[in-house]
Amino acid sequence: MSEIKSHLPLLLLALMPGWGCKDDSRDRAETPTVSEAATAPAPCVYFKDLAPFLPDALEGFTHASTEGSTGKYGEVSVSEAERTFTRGEDREVKVRIVDTTLGGKIAKAIKAAAEDAKQRPESDPTAPIFWDAAVGFVRYDATEATAEANLLVGDRFVVAVTSRGFPGTVEVRRVARGIDLAGLAQLR
Repeated sequence: MSEIKSHLPLLLLALMPGWGCKDDSRDRAETPTVSEAATAPAPCVYFKDLAPFLPDALEGFTHASTEGSTGKYGEVSVSEAERTFTRGEDREVKVRIVDTTLGGKIAKAIKAAAEDAKQRPESDPTAPIFWDAAVGFVRYDATEATAEANLLVGDRFVVAVTSRGFPGTVEVRRVARGIDLAGLAQLR
């Protein structure tokens, strides 16, 4: 388990934005030829299929941006869809959904982090999440006023909800609860 913990930052680095071909209505990922598409199994769900699971709106927030990408880097494939919401200049919430061939390693790390925090009472802002469709861990950095909830959904997808400018983890938990995690878990 300590080996998983030591790899957790590296595994979560895979969730960093910037992998693949972004889609902000200007760029498009390269489309495979018909013969490639017919013979190659899709290791990841295409980002445009992940995007419908992002919240369309958050009450009190302005939709700032939506991005997505799907790419293959050697043996590693990654698809991600992300939506950012802002409230004024000092508050922000991002929701990112990731599907990757590194999913097995990331799943182990998320499950281990949630299990390690299992003894925390539900009233603890960093108590882990054990919902029907998801398991995850929550972090808060008071000095930066940033919170994050990292959820493993359907033993495959990673949903990361991050906030900036809030005094705790209530907002990331609320936003995570509003996502159709059960529907996402069924996506293949």
